Amino acid sequence: MKKTSTAKAASTRFPVAAITHIHTEFSNGSASELDPLIRRSVIETMGPNTIFEWGECFTTVENLLALLKSAHANPSIGIIAITDHMSHRRHLISDEILRAAAREPRIAACAEVFCIDQDVDGKYRIAPEVLVYGDGNPVESKQGEYFGLSQTRLDELFRTCRAKGSNRVQTSRVIDFCEDNGIAYCLAHPFDGHELSLEATFDLISRARLVETINGGFSATSARILENLIAFQNRVLTGWRLSKEDTLRYPMAQRLANRILSEERSVLHPWGGSDAHERNFDRVVVKYLSEKPNPSAGDLFRAMIETPVEILLSEGTFVVGGEPGTAGSELQDVVRIVARNMWRNRRSIFNTPLRTWKITSLAFRVAQEELRHRHQRQSNLLQQMEHDFSFNKILPSMMLAKEKQGRNPKEKATGIILSDRPSLFHASSG
Repeated sequence: MKKTSTAKAASTRFPVAAITHIHTEFSNGSASELDPLIRRSVIETMGPNTIFEWGECFTTVENLLALLKSAHANPSIGIIAITDHMSHRRHLISDEILRAAAREPRIAACAEVFCIDQDVDGKYRIAPEVLVYGDGNPVESKQGEYFGLSQTRLDELFRTCRAKGSNRVQTSRVIDFCEDNGIAYCLAHPFDGHELSLEATFDLISRARLVETINGGFSATSARILENLIAFQNRVLTGWRLSKEDTLRYPMAQRLANRILSEERSVLHPWGGSDAHERNFDRVVVKYLSEKPNPSAGDLFRAMIETPVEILLSEGTFVVGGEPGTAGSELQDVVRIVARNMWRNRRSIFNTPLRTWKITSLAFRVAQEELRHRHQRQSNLLQQMEHDFSFNKILPSMMLAKEKQGRNPKEKATGIILSDRPSLFHASSG
């Protein structure tokens, strides 16, 4: 039975830092979207007999287990949800992760699911990924009980959430699957790394409950936009409306507001993810106020599922700590990953200095091109947003609907807290 807000407020709460988006070496290979790009480019340039293994994640399960025991982490880490890449090509949970999760209830076996979705023109394009955590109940396995996803449930997701005419899963269907089955989930960095139009992107984000606003691998620009979108949706749901002028000037915003109300969508909650692939594992955390002094990953997931978002927000159950990435940190990540791959393949590519230089340059160029494509996509969305959905102009001019104006000050204050709370979520990681 869910506890009421009053009961929770009166109880003692215990702060715990959780890493809710992180990868291990099991994100490499066919589950990774970058892997075939790098592999194909190297073979086309160096010849079909070239042996080259690409990896974009170098974190081991033991690295993460050690982090739970570390006395030097600031803040000390109490829960880690391992969210390795999962795609239609490969979506297997590693036995090593299952063994670790069975041994340590603060570790969970979860997934970052690669998706596509339907755009406003009817075409399917690469869409925001979904972090799928689990239902909070222990999962039985040969390795023992653990928290997170079962392989059976993951297989079911990839079987039932396919987009029409495709073997890839659809973001909106994954969201519905999680909602229908009581599974904790979050949209991962949903303003970056995909190819949907602005309207389809905002509409998709609006369907979720938790939205990753702060990601250690993506920019502060994305974080501000996502926080503004959360503020917009939460204001609409608490009685705020666009001004007449903005209704005419920004029809896309009005269409989204209408869908939010007609489909009775949820209040949105900001979330945070480290998204580390090889270092700085705790660069972004979620600070969780638990009802237990030493909560398991299952306790975290149950809090996400069972408590209404309005109560999570008003009580500050989850607060994001840490900072988003920068252009410099993104480039540093690329340089380090390429360097580690060169060392990993040293026996097969270091035959001659020329060969080494060619492959190193090629791998770096492909990774840089992926970054450039990501930045260009974001730049295009920003330009469209300024014209079709300017938060700087819409949010300050929104007005409380007349039917809400006569309500008591406490109720109106609650609405303002829920609307503006996202701007308070830049807590430092210390």
